[in-house]
Amino acid sequence: MGWLLPAGEALEADLALLQDLALLKDVAREAGELALDWMRRGARAWDKSHNNPVTEADIAVNDLIAKRLRGARPEYGWLSEETRDNPADRTQGKVWVVDPIDGTKAFVKGDTGFCVAIARIDKGQAVAGVVYNPNFDELLHARRHGGAFLNDRPIRVTQTSHVGCRMVGQPDVFARADAATRWPGMGLISPMPNAVAWRLCLVAAGRWDAAVALNPKNDWDLAAAVLLVQEAGGIATDRDGQPLVFNQASVLQRGVVAAGAALHPLIMERLQNLLASQDPT
Repeated sequence: MGWLLPAGEALEADLALLQDLALLKDVAREAGELALDWMRRGARAWDKSHNNPVTEADIAVNDLIAKRLRGARPEYGWLSEETRDNPADRTQGKVWVVDPIDGTKAFVKGDTGFCVAIARIDKGQAVAGVVYNPNFDELLHARRHGGAFLNDRPIRVTQTSHVGCRMVGQPDVFARADAATRWPGMGLISPMPNAVAWRLCLVAAGRWDAAVALNPKNDWDLAAAVLLVQEAGGIATDRDGQPLVFNQASVLQRGVVAAGAALHPLIMERLQNLLASQDPT
């Protein structure tokens, strides 16, 4: 009961959330068009760390999003892949979580598998989120308890309930000989989208049945897309089946597993068997 607000305050909070979502949609489209412009004319790239590229476009898009969002909501906190983390800037009740270009490797290659991902986090949970792929002009948006949409049309995850499904996953894991009996008939998307957020969007939109990433991911990779999966009727957890909580002391998450409500526990059962077989202890 402590989470319930008086009727007037609840209505005001809902209106503010709708306004924020409208803002996110506008900003995501603007940011995506800027990213495309940079891709057409070429953007200098360099490595932030091993196998972790960044480009002039990432920085320019990040600056645009920061100017628009922080200018409109100066009281909100901020967490972005391309901004040095400042924990003091994440103590507010509402925090923007931003990946200006999720899938930079795809961007550098001129591929379509990148997107802009932005979410609003309240008390560790995504309450509004957008993911925009400018190559396809596809914008997905969701708000807590408000459903998920692709270009303003409702979307739902598939109702698949068997593990011989279409999965957006890591081929090196699922193609292993010792995994064959655990993952029968697995159909893997090819080519694999570089952006994790976009893989989750394919699940939210019902185009693919599940997405699995076993390696660690950051809040900005997941926040908006996880909300989309949830609001499209699916389940998204970390690789251990635990809920994903954002904007904590560490912004690193233990992978992600996303699927429909019937399929998710089946994947988790087989995944835990696979991980246990790899544990040297």
